Amino acid sequence: MHDATVIYAQHREATADSYALVSLCTLSPAYPHTVEKTSVIVSASLVNTWFALQRQLIPGLQTAYVELNGASVRPGGLVVTYPDNLPNANELALAARLAQRSGAPVTGMGKPLDDGAVMLRIAYPLKLGKHADGAVVVEVRAPNERQALILQLLDWGEAWLNFALSQRDWTPSTGVYAPLITEAMGQRNYHDALTVVLALLPERTGCTRVAVGRLTKSGVHLQAVSEQGELDSRRPRVKLLEAAMQEALLSGGAMHWPDSGADSGAMACQRELVDGTGLGGICSVPVTQGMRTPLVFCFEFAEGFGDVLTITSACQEGASIVAPLLELQRELKQAWRIRLIALIAEGWRQMLQAQGRLGRITALLGVFSLLMFALSSGEYRVSAPAGLEGAVQRAIVAPFDGYIVEALSRAGHEVTKGDLLARLDDRELSGELRKLKAEQGEIFGEHRQAVAILDHGNAGILQAQLEQVNARHSLVQDQLTRTELRAPFTGLVISGDWSRSLGVPISRGELLFQIAPLNEYQVVIQVSDHDIAGLEEGQSGELTLSAMPSEVVRFTVSGISSMAQDDAEEPTFRVEAKLSETLTGLRPGMQGIAKVTIGERRRWWIWTHSLTDWLRLQLWRLLP
Repeated sequence: MHDATVIYAQHREATADSYALVSLCTLSPAYPHTVEKTSVIVSASLVNTWFALQRQLIPGLQTAYVELNGASVRPGGLVVTYPDNLPNANELALAARLAQRSGAPVTGMGKPLDDGAVMLRIAYPLKLGKHADGAVVVEVRAPNERQALILQLLDWGEAWLNFALSQRDWTPSTGVYAPLITEAMGQRNYHDALTVVLALLPERTGCTRVAVGRLTKSGVHLQAVSEQGELDSRRPRVKLLEAAMQEALLSGGAMHWPDSGADSGAMACQRELVDGTGLGGICSVPVTQGMRTPLVFCFEFAEGFGDVLTITSACQEGASIVAPLLELQRELKQAWRIRLIALIAEGWRQMLQAQGRLGRITALLGVFSLLMFALSSGEYRVSAPAGLEGAVQRAIVAPFDGYIVEALSRAGHEVTKGDLLARLDDRELSGELRKLKAEQGEIFGEHRQAVAILDHGNAGILQAQLEQVNARHSLVQDQLTRTELRAPFTGLVISGDWSRSLGVPISRGELLFQIAPLNEYQVVIQVSDHDIAGLEEGQSGELTLSAMPSEVVRFTVSGISSMAQDDAEEPTFRVEAKLSETLTGLRPGMQGIAKVTIGERRRWWIWTHSLTDWLRLQLWRLLP
């Protein structure tokens, strides 16, 4: 059995056309009653039964539309809707015809509903062999993430229709399986769902016991048997079951024993299982269509068969209904990483099968090109938010305590050297100056009188007082000249707006304005601590500003701060750079994105180093 997987794949490829209709739960070609009957009519009742099954499988299914045409459909085609008299039937008909012409599913963006939910519309082509072709359109109340799951369920539904059409004089009985479906879907994991299915399936098929196997790399592996706990793979019964399942899977269809019309050599494993276990009969049913890994059901009958056709049809019906449930539970309960890998592998497999040899060659060339591109070297650059600042910034501060009575400039204004920016209140200083002048005249008169009467001691004291008053007078006079705040050079006011704060008290040394010269800028880059290690002075880079997205400004790193800034949400370092060129229209405060060139690195490293660094850090954190 070690080559069973390869043999099975080769068998499926070689018989893809001959088993297009019977790839899910069809009877073996050895059965005379499995020959396809073109007299079977695809009726509205059959489609309505199929709708009932889909409503059980697809939670949130609101509406459905089926349009079929073909040899087994009445002239003019068949249109069935759920519920009847849909108001948007014309829209659904257009979607169905688009899916049928393209031969592939057509999905649309989810339509938001009033309560915040989303209504998905999915059109899926239906290919029912020689009977009919068409499409089904469903509207499901579900999030966009469930599109892939709904497509998988529709694929299983198509396989069920093929099974129904492959039978003669058979009436579907999906209502019998409604409790089983509900019970299985309510289980927490795949093992519990499998246990429930195997417990409820025998009474619906009339068998004594059911066994389930799944295809693995080494062959079919027995997963579970109804009414049994743990299985011992060394027991002869387990090996006989696995051999019979393997034989049925490789045959491409259902097999039963005893079968008076079949070659015993072609069913050796089936016969050995019946003879070795004392059973009255068995029916092995493989399920492959829509399954990532095929399942094989073995139905055991202690007392043998009654009506062979009825028994085999019941077994195939049961397998075709419960297999998708088990596969769905298995996929839903797997970790998201396993499901992602499985989806990628399935998509790759379907693409190769759809495109043929040319597609395979193209895909291999694409993979090879991508691999070579990933191994080549590329320019590694560190991206970070950046802004423009003036190369020189002059601060205009309050010369003394006082009030602002007039503000002529504010942030964003261009000023020339000597322009008046603001004026401080000088009334108190003017009063102080007049007081000092009066005091100065009084002391000067007293000093002259003391000199006249030769009172040298008093004259010396008055002389000292006069000098003190003169110094205070000069200080007040100087303060008066500084009540007018003027621009020290031509530039741009980058901070300060006192036009709406007239009369507000200010303190000596308080910052009032900042002025930066025009056409003299530097770039300030906020580099994350994850990337700062690769930066050095002298490295070049490029800056694109939000206000000028089509222009690129080159710069050279001139300084790197040795301490991270504390006011940011995450640690960042201030990196300063000099512009290598200037553009017309640059202004201090403009923001953009800077990219600093670090050097040559492998492209795969450039793409993945952030993730690998984060994983190393998390691993280091978890290690004891």
